[in-house]
Amino acid sequence: MVGYRLMYYTYFTVIIILCLFMTGSAHAQQVNPLPKVLGIPIALDGTGSWVREKVRDVAIARCTSGEQQPDIPAWIRKNLHLDATRFGDLDMQIVKTMEFDDLVVHNILFQSQLGVYVPANLYVPKGKGPFPAVINSHGHWPDAKRGQIVQQTAQLLARNGYVCLNMDAWGAGERGSNHTHEYHGASLGSSLLDAGIPLMGMQLIDNQRAIDLLQSLPYVDPNRIGATGASGGGNQTWWLTALDERIKAAVPVVSVGTFESYIMNSNCVCELHPSGLVSMEKADIMASIAPRAVKIVTALQDGNAAFNVQEMLKTYDKAKKRYNAMACSDHFVYELFDEKHDYTKEMQLSMLHWFNQYLKEEATDSTDMTFYPLDEKALTVGVSPELKDKITTTVSYVSAREKRMQEALSEANTINRDAKIRELKNLLLNYQELAVQRVEKLPMQSDYDRIVLTSTDQRLIPLLMKDAPVGKKTLHVVFPSKGVASIAVDSVVRWCANGDGIVMVDLFGLGERSSKQGDAIDGRLPRFHTLSRSLLWMGESMMATWASEIGLVMTFLKERFPDREIRVVADRETAIAGLIYSVLNQYHAPFLLTDMPVSYVPDYDTNRDENGVNMAVHVPGIIPWGDITGLVGLSPAEVTIANATGMSGRKVEKSNMMEFAKKMEQMRAKLGNTSKIHFNTEQQL
Repeated sequence: MVGYRLMYYTYFTVIIILCLFMTGSAHAQQVNPLPKVLGIPIALDGTGSWVREKVRDVAIARCTSGEQQPDIPAWIRKNLHLDATRFGDLDMQIVKTMEFDDLVVHNILFQSQLGVYVPANLYVPKGKGPFPAVINSHGHWPDAKRGQIVQQTAQLLARNGYVCLNMDAWGAGERGSNHTHEYHGASLGSSLLDAGIPLMGMQLIDNQRAIDLLQSLPYVDPNRIGATGASGGGNQTWWLTALDERIKAAVPVVSVGTFESYIMNSNCVCELHPSGLVSMEKADIMASIAPRAVKIVTALQDGNAAFNVQEMLKTYDKAKKRYNAMACSDHFVYELFDEKHDYTKEMQLSMLHWFNQYLKEEATDSTDMTFYPLDEKALTVGVSPELKDKITTTVSYVSAREKRMQEALSEANTINRDAKIRELKNLLLNYQELAVQRVEKLPMQSDYDRIVLTSTDQRLIPLLMKDAPVGKKTLHVVFPSKGVASIAVDSVVRWCANGDGIVMVDLFGLGERSSKQGDAIDGRLPRFHTLSRSLLWMGESMMATWASEIGLVMTFLKERFPDREIRVVADRETAIAGLIYSVLNQYHAPFLLTDMPVSYVPDYDTNRDENGVNMAVHVPGIIPWGDITGLVGLSPAEVTIANATGMSGRKVEKSNMMEFAKKMEQMRAKLGNTSKIHFNTEQQL
């Protein structure tokens, strides 16, 4: 029988937490700088350099592996877990119809996944069909499918004889939080990765179902379907074309570069293909489309490093060889425009001429450029509460996935501990236990020991240590989520006041190991938006990286202090990494975890929560595996969770905390886990 205690900490422990993490405390306003360990100039960006070296190693390993290239569509489906999807009927509903001089616009809903409805605008030419059709994917423009660029492209196509489908991309437009347009990436978009299928995969599912929809329409020629889009929409265009042979011609705009150029650069998580660089480069994807017709449109003034002309030419030159070998060189071309990151009228005309060449059965003598912009309200699908309820948002989808996981766990009589641990290790992608290659003891500063551990993969891990002169009791190993520099000196004094010692560690990307380049590119996005995506492209994750570094530090300290009790202290994102370490290594020492999210399910109302956890936390498939409930349930450690939060950083209400404790009780009972877990229900930070 597992015992649970909802308890209050002693005054002394409260002071420890207040001093250690400093959020909103008086000590936070009096942070005295602790000695640095590494002292590497921030401009050198050692972490960024390590990542760039890593991507070169990945590229070399891919090119020298000797492995036969897999079937591209099958590889995409497997990597993005697309076959785990449940489908229903298309169930297309026309909500509103608007007639104009030479075209009709239908506001429609259709079912993509089972229970997932997509709002879209269907532009249909007047006249006798069947017509060729085009999927027009929007980029990160304002108003999604209702944006002026997207409308203009659709009207151009429809007025010149094409059925055109504009959908709100997953999480954008009417599919945003509260059915309001917002940026669909960042932490909210990444929660789909946690739920099992990344944002890129969710969009590809919608786009494939859009092909099904177009082929079901009596006025569409099912054998003449194309795809276009700019920026993120262009990214979807060429991924969809590679995945589905029903796309006969494509025009990706300002969206073709190289996968390698995504590393340590600015891109949305909708453009993230986890482990993509391990097996492929973009040229491999583009080459697989041959002999179907693709025209790449690139802007010379594009400021995005991932889509600039030099990166595009690397991909084009390699993929062109496949088209040449198949004697269809004219099916793969590019055109340069003296423009910025955009989809201008001139670019749209280039797209139309390409489709006229490969999707039209007869030549077109003239082009109708007429454009009447429609206001946002006219193109809105969810015009009633009933219709809005049908439109699935990211939060509602991820919540449903978590609910199914909990139902499955409750139905299981027992849970195989070893199997769950193996599954977790697989979710962490390329998780590897690290070993210490070298130990450097630097001169003491201000009575602090300074130690540098060099790992076997050349990471430099700094340890700042202060021990009591007498007593030598518990050793508190602190992994602060905001870096060692965020800890107040007088807080350290309290840790050591009763004979205890403290070791403070900056994990990868934190404190002295921050990436100046990565933080600058993140800008107003959640921290580690750049660094986390870069690792995921290379088949790794921040959580795996942190867990392996925690393991290295703990192994070193246990060997150095075999007779000391060692307690792990972590907060927010590092608290999750600490739990992962405890599960993988079945480590029994006490854990004090503060401000830790109790679930990966987003609890914010919009994608703009500045206090939310950063992007380091995301683990592919962690929610259906078991979520935080599974991590706490599998940990053999005595865990104290103080001031539990949601992904928003907001404190969990007491009633919800009781529900979480109940889930823990069920999980640990089925695992036969008798270790204790304590919760603190008072707000302290």
